[in-house]
Amino acid sequence: MSTFELSASDRNLVWAWALAPLASRDVPRAAGFQPIRLIAPRQALEKTAATCARERGWASEITRASPPLEELHQLVLAATLEQFERVADASDPKIAGELRRVLEAVSAPPPAVTLGRHRFDFASRVYVVGILNNTSDSFYDRGRFFGQDAALARAEEIVKEGADLIEVGGETAQEGDRLSAREEISRVAPLVAELVRRYDLPVAVDTYKAEVARAAIEAGAVLVNDISGMADPSMPVVIAESRAGIVMMHLHGRPKQHYADIDVPSMMDWVAAFLRKRIDVALAAGIPRERLMVDPGLNFGKKPHRDIELLQRLSELRNFGLPIFVATSRKDFIRDLLHLHPDDLLEGTAAAVAFAITQGANLIRVHDVEPMVRVARMMEFFCGHRRSQVAGRTQ
Repeated sequence: MSTFELSASDRNLVWAWALAPLASRDVPRAAGFQPIRLIAPRQALEKTAATCARERGWASEITRASPPLEELHQLVLAATLEQFERVADASDPKIAGELRRVLEAVSAPPPAVTLGRHRFDFASRVYVVGILNNTSDSFYDRGRFFGQDAALARAEEIVKEGADLIEVGGETAQEGDRLSAREEISRVAPLVAELVRRYDLPVAVDTYKAEVARAAIEAGAVLVNDISGMADPSMPVVIAESRAGIVMMHLHGRPKQHYADIDVPSMMDWVAAFLRKRIDVALAAGIPRERLMVDPGLNFGKKPHRDIELLQRLSELRNFGLPIFVATSRKDFIRDLLHLHPDDLLEGTAAAVAFAITQGANLIRVHDVEPMVRVARMMEFFCGHRRSQVAGRTQ
């Protein structure tokens, strides 16, 4: 999708969005304080603001919503989760439904997902996705793993280094000429089939082409990472007809073209609106919600301060109630902020990965598998996914 256009239904949109910082899941509902932005027709916003005030919550002035929804109106409410439940009880059905959806998404544990024969328990684990580029022009490995034999040798290393998934890519996302679907399939499908035969690990494919996705799924892939957010109109059909899941990434523009920054006040607001529409497209196509994942699209047409904003507000993607997929490995924004050579971004990547996990990332896509697995496993203790055991006792 190169543009974002409001439909007729958008002009009567009712949409609630919990803003960072999100209330902790461990805090009682009477104490869990949460700001929520509500987009709705102005008259409905006025009534909800009055209801919130009666419940001793706080309501902002009604203003224009942030782009791309600037034709609409918004209101920011702040109250405890318990107060919001009473506000919902006294609101009209659409607003009540949206408020309850957000309260549930914020307070519920991360979802468990089954893709093919593989189950992902995001409440107890952060999943590390090892990148396997079967390309001649990868920005990171510069073609070192191009070709079936070299790719399989790297896959063996990825498995030994502890990856939870292997993601196969046949075309670099860098600006340039597109690879034909036929050539991409020849790089991806045989490799996916061999990985599935050799290892008991889920295999993903990185592609925005529906034809390639279908071939990879037939070869055994259980997840499609689509950097275009399903711009190919056939992609939702391919996923709906399979048992595979899909990662929908925010991208303003088209893959392989120049990725230009968007002049908007808030990148997260823009990303959220984009992903909301793509989720609606996926559901309308018949893809079960439990097979959807979202990715904010770090570094794709975004200046460094945009990527920092997205990471700082990453927890807001919990509003969708879907797993959050983050690809921050060796990204240009780390290079630009630290003024380092592209080969020297390991530590910066580790910091970005750790921070993303604290903000709710469920899957981390990485090049340097072993060190990032160690970062993820350590962060699981800090984030409460796992508990430490010392001398046989749980601490």
